[in-house]
Amino acid sequence: MNKKYSINEVAQVFNITTNKLRFYEKKGLVKAYRDNTNNYRYYTKEHLVRIQTILMYRVLGFSIEDIEHILNKNYKDNVLEHFYKQWEILNNEMDRVRLLKDSIEELMDEMYESDDKEYIDKIIESVKKIHQVRCIKDNWKDRWNFNDWAKTYDISIRKNIGSLKIYKNYDKILQTVYEKSVKNIDKDINRIKVLDIGVGTGNLSEKYLNKGYNIIGIDQSREMLNVAKQKFPNLKVRLGEFLKIPFNNNQFDVIVSTYAFHHLNDMEKNLAIKEMVRVLKDDGRIVIGDLMFENDVKKENLINEFTNEQIEEIRDEYYSDIEKLETEFNKYNKRLVKNKIDKLNFVISIDNKK
Repeated sequence: MNKKYSINEVAQVFNITTNKLRFYEKKGLVKAYRDNTNNYRYYTKEHLVRIQTILMYRVLGFSIEDIEHILNKNYKDNVLEHFYKQWEILNNEMDRVRLLKDSIEELMDEMYESDDKEYIDKIIESVKKIHQVRCIKDNWKDRWNFNDWAKTYDISIRKNIGSLKIYKNYDKILQTVYEKSVKNIDKDINRIKVLDIGVGTGNLSEKYLNKGYNIIGIDQSREMLNVAKQKFPNLKVRLGEFLKIPFNNNQFDVIVSTYAFHHLNDMEKNLAIKEMVRVLKDDGRIVIGDLMFENDVKKENLINEFTNEQIEEIRDEYYSDIEKLETEFNKYNKRLVKNKIDKLNFVISIDNKK
């Protein structure tokens, strides 16, 4: 016979209050039975399993509404979708706290060196800066709808759709990024931590997986991550983006990215560079393969050769100015070396200055 548990017994089992159980029942997460003889609530072992599940999700920070949705549609893809959502909430909050922490530390250092009148102005400027950075980070949008593109991405790049034919050297760029990222690194392969930003469907990450590197890929598109995971089950993937890299400081020996950096405007690129340097080890390396111009003059010279259709295609993106990137990386004592692949595609390698 299935054992019956009173509300007090269940509360003792899970070390929670009876009010919390009544709250879960009121919200529709648990529906206790009623004893016809005394109208008391009672619970079965099945109820206990459900309550344990609810408590587990609450520990992970899930809302009551999300838990209800998970319990009502308890299949893997739906649960994973909610985990993605929770991961994004937590990463946004960690990024916000990190920005505040760094700003307060910087202000404290400056206050020691300021007189009694100057420090108020510095606080005001810092608050303005925090607000500006938060607006940039929080307002980045995927204008290219990569979720819808995910399942056909590998096919479309092989067809090389578009007037500029930007993917004609796709394989060469991936191979060049891979070779330059691991060249002369004096560590055992399994000790080298690699981060692939904008991992997409995992085509670049595959090269590291095949050699046994410890690689993890991040992308802002959940569908891209799903495709990458289907293709490469051993590839670790996380939801993330250039502006909010979901890892602690000094984590990676190598950071790589292909065909993703041009989705950021100049201000966003500067914040992305700061983020990459933050999670990079002191002696680490960054290698980016993407569509770029060497400088404004060469950009204009190239554009003069293009058709109106090609110019419109260029204006739809934020192709990097390599000289501006070099200036920005110099702020972090980093050296940039460029390697031209074709008219628009470059691979840039960033290391510590010698």
